[in-house]
Amino acid sequence: MCLKHGTGTDSFNNGDVYTGEYLNGKPHGKGEYTWGTGQVYIGDFAKGFKHGKGKWKSVNNHTNGNIYEGDYKHDKKNGSGVFTWASGNIYKGDYQEDERHGNG
Repeated sequence: MCLKHGTGTDSFNNGDVYTGEYLNGKPHGKGEYTWGTGQVYIGDFAKGFKHGKGKWKSVNNHTNGNIYEGDYKHDKKNGSGVFTWASGNIYKGDYQEDERHGNG
C-alpha cells in the first residue's frame, strides 16, 4: 500500500478538499480543509485530526460568517480561542471538548 507523505491535495466525492502536509497517509502538519458545505479550516493537523492552532470559518447559508480561531485537540476546540458569530457577538476564553468552558 502506498501512503501519502509530504505535501499534496485530495478531492473527495462529497466535495471536500484537503491541501497540505501528509504523514503516513493522513493530514499532518500545516493544511487547509474545505468542506463541500462551505466550511474552511486552516491550521495544524496531527494524525488526521485538527490539532494545534487553527482557524475555522463557516460560509454556508445557515451560519454565514461564524469564525473560530484558537486551539484544537483531536478535532475539537480545546484550550484558548475566540468565537465570533456573524451577528458580531464574541466569546473569548477557554474551550474544553468543543464547549465553552469558564467565564470567557
